[in-house]
Amino acid sequence: MDTIRLTGVQGMGTHGVLDYEHQRAQPFIVDAVLHLDLSRAGSSDDLHDTVDYGRVAKRIVSVIEGEHVDLIERLAALIADAVIADHPAVQGVTVTVHKPKAPITVPFADVSVTIERWRSGRNTDGKTGRADEGRVTPMHHAVIALGGNKGDVAASMRSAIADIDGLEGTQVTGISPLYRTAAWGMPDGTPDFLNAVIEVTTELDAASLLGRLQHIEVAHGRTREQHWASRTLDLDIIDVDGLVSEDPNVTLPHPRAWQRAFVLAPWLALDPAARLAGPHGGEIADLLHEAGDREDVHRIDDSWMTGMADDAPVQPSGSAADIPQFDGTVDGSARKPGDGDTATVQPAIHTAVISMDSRSNEAETLFRTAIVALEGIPGDQVEGISPLYHVSHLHGSDAMSAVMQMTCRMDAKALIATLGSVEESLNGDVDLDLVDMPGTVCDEPDCRVPWPSARTHASVLAPWMDMDPQARLGGDPVSYLLAMAPDADRVGLLSDTWIVGSTE
Repeated sequence: MDTIRLTGVQGMGTHGVLDYEHQRAQPFIVDAVLHLDLSRAGSSDDLHDTVDYGRVAKRIVSVIEGEHVDLIERLAALIADAVIADHPAVQGVTVTVHKPKAPITVPFADVSVTIERWRSGRNTDGKTGRADEGRVTPMHHAVIALGGNKGDVAASMRSAIADIDGLEGTQVTGISPLYRTAAWGMPDGTPDFLNAVIEVTTELDAASLLGRLQHIEVAHGRTREQHWASRTLDLDIIDVDGLVSEDPNVTLPHPRAWQRAFVLAPWLALDPAARLAGPHGGEIADLLHEAGDREDVHRIDDSWMTGMADDAPVQPSGSAADIPQFDGTVDGSARKPGDGDTATVQPAIHTAVISMDSRSNEAETLFRTAIVALEGIPGDQVEGISPLYHVSHLHGSDAMSAVMQMTCRMDAKALIATLGSVEESLNGDVDLDLVDMPGTVCDEPDCRVPWPSARTHASVLAPWMDMDPQARLGGDPVSYLLAMAPDADRVGLLSDTWIVGSTE
């Protein structure tokens, strides 16, 4: 078997397990070896008898820069599947994905994953084998609309999205804001609908996907006695791969999507470049502009998936009473939507340094859970996480400590109240303290910033200095304060890689 080898194809992607990796693009480098028969190209000197490796390189970059995945193993598989699907001459491909900026806290040169994929009927050595060996399952891109107007609709939709993401070979890749839609054409007094749109990649074909969605509807109390009626949950396939099909079981695209603003508006918010195929197709933005019911559809919540609605104005003061309580799952019930779109007052972005301390045997899990809870709040973004430290105590059990840095829209009082809520959700087994918020000075009983005792606590200073060697507290270098701390000999580095461990 002959080969074409591409080395060092680079793109920027948002792939990784940690939350910040979902938002910040980092470099990924791909090496690909294409296995194919080049004898005809060698004789004809014709590009049509080989593979255009420039096109292959562009396809690799499009996958890297495409939809988020957690694992580079998955990214490698998507690249391999795409190359084989796009180029019939390619019998197999070996893909190596390098992640040079992986979140590893010890010196390292590279992290990479290598996989091989072969067409049906080929083994990994390229020889003919069983027809199902090395089979490449095509991946489909689908757009699904969600809606309902009975019960706790937002909670049902969140649960349904989790169920969809759990389907075999399926991953949810995008979730729109939440919309409220008047019950147009239904009896007076009918409750308004909530609507959203999601995008998924899936190995399921359209018919199989529809069957799974209908099972999810039933599990959430959907009944079909009457076509135009209130319902707990409605899941509709709007588009699959831009295909046009008159199959009566699964008509693609959805035959009425082009005229439904409650589908078009959330889809446009999710993907401003979206386009609908078919005889009534076109740019979603144009279709929405022409939709007769567009005035009945209102965007109400951009952060509904966390269970914390943001349709009410944000209080500039950041009052603690406005901070949602946590139940440990970063989830809950959304508030009842308001009337129409409501402008929000966006507070300033603050940088906060937060210490974490626990004497529990499950300290690592508690710290990771707290980090996830805090980053799940709209407007929060984790910027840095320190190594894990062991803290010896002269009296009582030893402890573990770490420090994180984040940006947030809350002021100091609101953030302190939120930290207290997260502590309560974790049964008080972890202490979370706001150590510093540059630009903020407060000396009230429930809000002391910078945290006065942090200057003498090596359990705070040591991990903070590891995270940010240039850090300063109240104008003094943290490195200096650590050298002067009376308990400096009772703290020791425990793990540089604790944050990538499992929270289970």
